[in-house]
Amino acid sequence: MSSKKEVSLQIEHFSPGQDVEFLIKSKKEMRFILQDIAEKGTRVALYYDEDQNFIPTTLIGANEDGMWLEIGPSPQENKRILLSHKIIVVSKHQNVKVQFVAPRVVKTMLDGDETFYVDMPDYLLRIQRRNYFRLNVPASSPLSCLITVKPVDPDKPDEPGNVRNVPIIDIKAPAMNISGGGISLLCGEHETELLPGRVFQDCRISLPGIGTIRVDIEVRNSIKFTSRNGSVNTHVGCQFGRMDNQTSSLLQSYITRLQSESMVKGLSNNR
Repeated sequence: MSSKKEVSLQIEHFSPGQDVEFLIKSKKEMRFILQDIAEKGTRVALYYDEDQNFIPTTLIGANEDGMWLEIGPSPQENKRILLSHKIIVVSKHQNVKVQFVAPRVVKTMLDGDETFYVDMPDYLLRIQRRNYFRLNVPASSPLSCLITVKPVDPDKPDEPGNVRNVPIIDIKAPAMNISGGGISLLCGEHETELLPGRVFQDCRISLPGIGTIRVDIEVRNSIKFTSRNGSVNTHVGCQFGRMDNQTSSLLQSYITRLQSESMVKGLSNNR
């Protein structure tokens, strides 16, 4: 029996025509998927501001015309969401990522409570891939990445860098070749150093019970989000550079152990 792999709620980007195999256009099938997400209380991410920010939310219900989502904790942020001309909603169904675009969100009342309302989209994407998986880092055994941040000023190439210890949220790796994976980092609201396009060399990650690996990382995206307690953080997605065989083997051992622990936990919860 294989363990379930955690699905990331990051937006998937496709070149024209690349998403055809994932398209679902049947209104009946879309309604079934969305109602199932609502019934199971599955996590949902609502992106706004040209996909630069998002809030975690919950799908409350859906019918043939549209769906209701829980509003965010910040009135100012909710106002920006309502003014956005494009919303992207990301969730998962049967552990497969679901994503769709909505032109707008409106505020409405449902059973006496304020909610967001979104029209049923023209289509949604149910994105099922088999070459990559993502695992959340357990809170009981957190990971962090030691990153040496050197000055950007080209006139000061020898100036020593500042070493930062940044929490890791999750690890992504291909099923066969670890070198193409990456990590997600949790940073503060005003992150000024770990910016998209920057490459950081010789970063160190200590894997409990496995050893320490050294990797190069490239920042691919940076998205602000508001947690349910109202705090604002930045989600920084990074891609690993090419790894040697020893580093790949150590990371694979850690991933395998996480999968095994997740499977044992799942079996225990089902007893």
